[in-house]
Amino acid sequence: MSTPLVVPFLRYQDAPAAIEWLGKVFGFRAALTVPGPNGGIVYARLVLGDAVIMLASVRAGEPYLRSALDLPAVSQGVFVVVEDLDAHYERADEMGAEIVVEIEATPEGTRVYLAFDLEGQLWAFGDGFAVND
Repeated sequence: MSTPLVVPFLRYQDAPAAIEWLGKVFGFRAALTVPGPNGGIVYARLVLGDAVIMLASVRAGEPYLRSALDLPAVSQGVFVVVEDLDAHYERADEMGAEIVVEIEATPEGTRVYLAFDLEGQLWAFGDGFAVND
């Protein structure tokens, strides 16, 4: 039996800017980028350590996938475990990420912070999490 892999996929109005911003501010690296028409992105895979996300430009034929800028609020976020939470937080804060929740301890004993990216997607970064079987 293989281990399931969950990979978030996000849409951005300006996907090239999002790729640059996510790299500069949160430390993601573009592993694969497929350019699209009019300067958009058909598909991009970004990595941060073992974390993987996918993103693309908003497309007219996909009204079910929008940028967070198109919505009154988001109903989900992306949680990423990072090796050095304090350093990650400092980088994000210094680079202008909108910090929503400062670093705080969770009931499980991990530490997390929350931030919005350049288009209002919600990101949570933590130093771990507990998995109960």
